[in-house]
Amino acid sequence: MKWDVMDIREMSYKDEAFDMIIDKSTVDALLCGNSAYLNVAIMMKECQRVLKTGGTYVAISYGSPENRELHLNRANLSLDIKIYKIEREPEPNATAKAAKA
Repeated sequence: MKWDVMDIREMSYKDEAFDMIIDKSTVDALLCGNSAYLNVAIMMKECQRVLKTGGTYVAISYGSPENRELHLNRANLSLDIKIYKIEREPEPNATAKAAKA
C-alpha cells in the first residue's frame, strides 16, 4: 500500500485515476474550518476529477445524511447518491437508568 500526503482540494493525480475513494470524515473536518462550504465544494469537484467514470465515492461521516447530502448534490457534480444510515442501538435499560437519575 502506498500513502500520499497532499491537499484534498488540489491533488496531483491524473484524471480518472481511482476506482474508489473512501472519505473517512474529511468532509467533517473541512466543515469545521474557514470557508467550509467552499472548501468542501472544491474537494468534491477534485474527487470527481480523479474518480474513474462509474467509480465509487464512499463518505463515512458523523454528520447526519441531511447535513451532508447538500454537498453531494451540487449542480457541477454528477453523482448517483445512495445513503446508508447506521444508528446506535439504545443501551438496554437506558430508560430505567435515566428515570433513576
